Amino acid sequence: MSKTRGISADMQSPRTRLLFLIYSAPNSRIKAAPGTKSRISAALGYKSDGHFHYDWNYLVGANMIEEKQGYYQVTDTGKKEFALYSTQSMSNWIMVVMGIALISFTVGLHFEILPVWSIAAFGGAFISVGGLFLLLGKKTKPKLSAEAKELLKELNRR
Repeated sequence: MSKTRGISADMQSPRTRLLFLIYSAPNSRIKAAPGTKSRISAALGYKSDGHFHYDWNYLVGANMIEEKQGYYQVTDTGKKEFALYSTQSMSNWIMVVMGIALISFTVGLHFEILPVWSIAAFGGAFISVGGLFLLLGKKTKPKLSAEAKELLKELNRR
């Protein structure tokens, strides 16, 4: 029996880490200089050149990375692989910033530095950011066919 793999395991696969390494570089690209692929392979702990080149060719064939104008770069298709990660990471930072802002507003109100109506503006910012995350969540949510949705309704009735 084969070992099952989940999404967490896939996120830590060498192929995903290879794509993420390039995605994490400034402008999602790295210079295509001699020896770059060997250095990447070693840094990511590939056991053999064959495994590395198999993953590299897969990513190129899937249009996730390309060599263009002397750079290896992640395509829009490749960037979509990290949409959930980027959204979650961005939301975490926004929550930290909003927490700091709440503390600042509290201090500002306590010492009467800020007007009371500024809380309404801050609430509007919270609503806007929350709405943005709802839209992004819908965009990255797996899509089910009409047939699958109907089946789900049927299964829930039983």
